[in-house]
Amino acid sequence: MSSWCARVAVTTGVLALALLPGTPAWGQEPDETESTDTASDAVMTFLDFGGLGLGRSLPLYGLDGSAQITIPVPTGTVPSELTGTVTIPAWLDRGWLDVESADRPIARIVLDTNASTVPVSIPLTAAAVVGGTVTLELSSTLIPDATYCPDVRNDPLRLIDASVAYAGLPAIPRTLADFLPPVLRQLTVFVPSEPDSDVIAAALTMTTSVTDYYGAQTVNVVVRPDSELQGAVSDGPFERSVVLSENNDASAELVFPLDQAPPRLFVTGSGAELIDQARLVTSNVAELALSTKAFAGASVPPAVLAPNSTTLDDLGIGTVTGTRTASIPLDQTRLGRSVANVSVHLIGTYTPGSGSLTATVGGATLAAWPADDSGILDRWIEIPNATLERITTLDVTVEHPADSAAACGRTVVSEVTVDGSSVVESSGSSTYAPLGFGSLPQTLMPRVGIALADNTFANIVRAVSIVDGLQRMSSRALDVSVISLEDALNGTEPAIVIAPDGGLPDTVTLPLSSTGATTFTTVSAQGSETVLTLDAALPFASLQVAAAEGDAAKLIASSNGAPEELDRLLGWLDADPSRWYGLSGDVLFGAAGSDPLSLSSADLAGPEADAAADPDGSNGLLVAGIVAAVVLVVIGLAAALIVWMRSRRSDSRAP
Repeated sequence: MSSWCARVAVTTGVLALALLPGTPAWGQEPDETESTDTASDAVMTFLDFGGLGLGRSLPLYGLDGSAQITIPVPTGTVPSELTGTVTIPAWLDRGWLDVESADRPIARIVLDTNASTVPVSIPLTAAAVVGGTVTLELSSTLIPDATYCPDVRNDPLRLIDASVAYAGLPAIPRTLADFLPPVLRQLTVFVPSEPDSDVIAAALTMTTSVTDYYGAQTVNVVVRPDSELQGAVSDGPFERSVVLSENNDASAELVFPLDQAPPRLFVTGSGAELIDQARLVTSNVAELALSTKAFAGASVPPAVLAPNSTTLDDLGIGTVTGTRTASIPLDQTRLGRSVANVSVHLIGTYTPGSGSLTATVGGATLAAWPADDSGILDRWIEIPNATLERITTLDVTVEHPADSAAACGRTVVSEVTVDGSSVVESSGSSTYAPLGFGSLPQTLMPRVGIALADNTFANIVRAVSIVDGLQRMSSRALDVSVISLEDALNGTEPAIVIAPDGGLPDTVTLPLSSTGATTFTTVSAQGSETVLTLDAALPFASLQVAAAEGDAAKLIASSNGAPEELDRLLGWLDADPSRWYGLSGDVLFGAAGSDPLSLSSADLAGPEADAAADPDGSNGLLVAGIVAAVVLVVIGLAAALIVWMRSRRSDSRAP
């Protein structure tokens, strides 16, 4: 078998990529005549905006609104039509929607103002396909009813329920370079039934790299034992399968099924080489893998050092322009760590004239200063640590007095532009306050260790579920490694611990813990405790964010000997990708009979709980929290008598 080796220097280091053409070891050579056969245009494929990573709605703000969307085009297909529904503001007298592609008009839609919603159809056959995508510029021209005073900012024109129709069938990939399609709905990872640490690390690396690669697209990652590989149903056009196995012959190879379906990617190797092969298809050199088999050399990503000073351009935000308000999303995962002491040097312009400028976060005013005729924006804004969230939106607003010519006394329509050269300064946070789900995944950066109580197939499924959910919330690929349980619990680095049967050492302090199966203890960050006792055994599971004083964050998945409850809790998170974003507090508690609930140890056992104590010594917040999550379940199962007591003591470690 002939082979050749290409060595490519990339920004992340030197990656040796050996392409090995020839007959795949586990399949048949693809039929080249079939690979060039295009599908009939009569075959149509439909993908909604959500599946394309374009969101659920597209607003066009203002009387002359505009928006740009980039639509991926699978190889072998041609975009045919964009359909959807436009919501019509009540104040609209008449208007139209223009659509352009590559500066070429392709549609003008006159809006029907006799209905609140109007179906639209935009032909895309004339749209320019460049680099496997179509970029559309949508612009609206809206003329308000003279009897209305429109609120154009809060009542915009919106495109909802949109989808794209493609003519033809997506092409079957013939090389490693083409393995991942522009749109991916599901990734199936086959692993041994008894995986070792190398396979687990490769599966987690594959999960984070693919999820990061597809960004806003929601990719469903499924883990299956390789014993199910024989006879498994072939993948569809927007599905891919990867088979991970450990042996001494490291490579990544496409294996083609007998039917006309996408090939499976077999990734083999041992130790670090196995992880190198897993990184190949999303790496910088993937496009060079123009064969069915390749060997990826060492490709350990360099440590990403979070800078103390960066710009909006460097963060991928760029220049931000808004009508009246420019909104700047400051994502801590883009900054590469949990941050504190954030300040932004706003550089840009605004519509000149007398008036005022304000900088706000979450409705709270951070700074206000007069606008003038220069229209120059040059101001430092400090963001209080207490207002920092996973994504903190800094709004910069300009207000001008009412113009005498403006209808209904509306203010002058103004614009604010914050230039991409604006500097963002920050420092690393050592307190992770408030510690909880809102601090994830940034507190797990730049590198997180993952520890499993046992290297079992069930635990690798749980690990992939958690890592996939965290990666969806991150703008950077998480750097994961497999470590021992002892290192995870006693080390000084961030860690994820999966102990489905519980059994954690007594030295581990969790926000919510149990003694036996009936006594729950909540511990606040300050060390204050509250105890709740039930007289009925209740199987439960939890996902908790914990850390000792000054220590790195630990995300711990466990149960009180009920691993099936942990699986149910993780399945609930997997069922709706938005649920990870909606988690609050530091405990996600799940028991049979009800959906998991988010709890806060600060509310249950913190100083605020004292003020909420009932005259007989009971704690109202405790009842509202754990009792709501636990007691209702018990009542549904049996007529259990609930006896509870409250005791508070100061932790000897508290300051």
